[in-house]
Amino acid sequence: MEGTTQNSDEFIWQLFAAFTAPMSAVNPSPVVFETWASDADTFSKTPAWPDPAAPKKFQTSRLLAVRAHLRSPIDVGCATPGNAAVGGFPTAGTPSPCIAEEVKRNRAMFDYIVSNALNTQEGLKTAFQKSITIDMPTPSIAVKGDWVPLPTLLQWLPALGSVDRIRKLYYTNTSGSTEYALVSLHVASRQNPNWVWGTFEHQMTPGRCDDLGCFDTFGATAPAVPPARNGVNTQYGACEKTPALKAIMAQSKLSAVWQNYCLKSTQVDYLAADGTPYALGNSVIERIVGNGTVAASSCIGCHAYASFSATGAPTDAAKAMLPYNPMGPPIPAVLEGSQTFSFMWGVLLAP
Repeated sequence: MEGTTQNSDEFIWQLFAAFTAPMSAVNPSPVVFETWASDADTFSKTPAWPDPAAPKKFQTSRLLAVRAHLRSPIDVGCATPGNAAVGGFPTAGTPSPCIAEEVKRNRAMFDYIVSNALNTQEGLKTAFQKSITIDMPTPSIAVKGDWVPLPTLLQWLPALGSVDRIRKLYYTNTSGSTEYALVSLHVASRQNPNWVWGTFEHQMTPGRCDDLGCFDTFGATAPAVPPARNGVNTQYGACEKTPALKAIMAQSKLSAVWQNYCLKSTQVDYLAADGTPYALGNSVIERIVGNGTVAASSCIGCHAYASFSATGAPTDAAKAMLPYNPMGPPIPAVLEGSQTFSFMWGVLLAP
């Protein structure tokens, strides 16, 4: 990778340990990434880096919104997932079952977007007219998290037994008056020109290694877990951590709950050496929320179409690639008349 000789699994775990570290020596929350800028903080006519103590706010999944042709406001909290049934996620109950999304961008990315006036369609129109190449600085990191209210998580996974046990196994935090558990995380780092992508799932997420398997050559004592072929929504058990990863987590003073999060895999390119497209998708983010197919998902393949036209907004052709689940290198015709936005679909939200 650019600037380091680490393999991508080791690199992404080091990022994970840094951005899930607690901000306080006495409280497990908030953690670092929760204090970063949200989509609403960034893509605004009055962008502002948030106060670390600002209340947590969630939004509707952008992937779900595009697929369902929704035009919901960015600050809608917890929404009905796109295909609950595929993951055995509950469809009825009190409170109404939902999954909340949170996207956070670190200071390097926030400053680049705002200082170059790329946070509004007006600014993007100017960038298009000037043919400005948009390339986030190397330290840029984006994190997308999916959160489930504790009563819904208990309904989804009755084996958890109680809300108190959820708090021992999951990272939780509160938005409004509702306590949520973090069930999955996508991470993107501009360490490479095509970025470095990693996706994490809680060890109890049903079917987390279905379809693709799970691969972690650095942090897991079992570096390759094949998908179960005799059923769906399989429980794959704990992803026991290696001594090397435990040492990194201890050094970052991570709460014990983070031991229960598993790296599904990382991605650094479109294609394998033999030309086979790489696939990487999350059982919650792509499958349940976005109603997509994990085996036909690619972080790089999808985000390569993040772009805008002379209007300052993405073209219909580019947006149509989101529900298409693109894999492999971008199709040039789809990006005709577009300027790419450095693999970041937040461009959809520019006012």
